[in-house]
Amino acid sequence: MEKVEQYRNFYPMTFYPESLTIISQQLNPELSKDKFILEAVPITIRDIHYINELKIKQFQIRLLSLIALIISLAIYYITKNLIFLSIIFASLLGFFAQLSLENKINKIKNQLLKLDQKIINREYNLKFSFTPQNPSHLLINSLATRESIYDFEIDESAKKGISEAYFLTYLKKWFQYPWRILEHCKFGAERYTPTADFILINNDFNLGLDIEIDEPYTFKELQPIHLVENRQYIVRDKFFLELGCIVVRFAEYQIAKYPDYCCLHIARVLNQYLESSLKISIPDSTEIVPLKPEQWKVKSWTFREAQIMANDKVRDQYLEAVKSFNFLQSEQNTQQEQTKKIN
Repeated sequence: MEKVEQYRNFYPMTFYPESLTIISQQLNPELSKDKFILEAVPITIRDIHYINELKIKQFQIRLLSLIALIISLAIYYITKNLIFLSIIFASLLGFFAQLSLENKINKIKNQLLKLDQKIINREYNLKFSFTPQNPSHLLINSLATRESIYDFEIDESAKKGISEAYFLTYLKKWFQYPWRILEHCKFGAERYTPTADFILINNDFNLGLDIEIDEPYTFKELQPIHLVENRQYIVRDKFFLELGCIVVRFAEYQIAKYPDYCCLHIARVLNQYLESSLKISIPDSTEIVPLKPEQWKVKSWTFREAQIMANDKVRDQYLEAVKSFNFLQSEQNTQQEQTKKIN
């Protein structure tokens, strides 16, 4: 829940209920530090990296010992004096030195084999522990935790935002059966009864997503709204999360300028919990143009920033497509009403 308060600097804001957070961890387990620290092994980096150098030194000592032995035998037959004894002694020293190196090399090899076996065993255990689970089974097993997403009634008297009808056409294009798109769902509580702009629901899995569209100010009064410092929106988001809904907040600018991209974001959020055969795909004839973060993300606003936007009337600038759509819709509705009267 703390993320609801922390991650509110940019739109879209996306928050997940606890039941789905647990499922996310099971589907994509985060690798915790305590599970991945290998036990300390008494072997030095120097010995590991220079084992080949030890072998070279061993070969050199053997060669020198052999040469010394040959020379000593030659001197013995020629001079038969103390030089022979000293060379024999040096040869023996070389022989014992190479035996010591041989013993050290074998010891390092054994330590490396043990380390390798530990790594193999750890990799196997981790792979076994984190075998991906079936998303559908996890959702079905947790249905009860999200039953409250149905505790609503449709509020016909709710005031519609100017961009809602426009965005609804895109939602219908992207989210077809088994998905249901519900408008103005009023949820009941003792003291708090919020109404969601849109609720997207999959009845098979009790998977619900609350879609909110935030405007920086009201059209008529130019009153700043949806302020980042206003805690009432945090309370609202927590309410829907406790019901078991995912919460996605878009800035109105994003809905007006990039409606397909907003739907793509919702699809990506939901696809985390769906198997390949159930994943939401991009609709036919829909072209998604890749956007840079600075094009797509919208900074949340303070009271002063909303006042500046209201004075500049920025909503009039980015809502042109929405207004055109609403005008055509109004014309079509008028024609349909006239046709009904004639008939």
